[in-house]
Amino acid sequence: MHRGTFFLVLILGLAVLFALSGCWWFEGLSPSPSPSPSPSPLPTNTDMDRKDFTLPLVGGGTLTLSSLKGKPVLLVFFSPNCPHCREEVPALNAVYNKYKDTHDLVVLGAGYGSEASIEYFVEQNRVRYPVVSFTDRTILEAYGVNYVPHNVFFNREGNIVRTVTGALSSSTLESYLTGIL
Repeated sequence: MHRGTFFLVLILGLAVLFALSGCWWFEGLSPSPSPSPSPSPLPTNTDMDRKDFTLPLVGGGTLTLSSLKGKPVLLVFFSPNCPHCREEVPALNAVYNKYKDTHDLVVLGAGYGSEASIEYFVEQNRVRYPVVSFTDRTILEAYGVNYVPHNVFFNREGNIVRTVTGALSSSTLESYLTGIL
């Protein structure tokens, strides 16, 4: 097989693999920002303020992201048909239950899809943390989401200190949380 043909087949095969796995790439969006510690700017000029949103909560009501300032927040972007997103739920439930009362940790799921599909995901996967649903791609663009799951760690000041694309194990999740708790 010609070398150029081999690479073309390899690239097409990887594209099909991602499409079938449900963990998709958003065409035209920039890559996720590199994880880096952020200094504490003025309280009204934080990452949380600049990338704020108000979205419907599964189960009723709405949630405004900037209302969580003062608490450590793990914002998890997911798709209801992504197997890696489903795999991450038990670890997210565990850290949420472990730290919500002692450290005020907020784990917030952000499901890209219809409200009904996100509600179904929450029910089927026994998600125990709050979840919002949305279909506005500008939110994905604001956070540099190309693939899911996409995890964004905010410190108490409302600044992003780390972003990670891909499902996190319990031990990795615990180690990353030490930077915001």
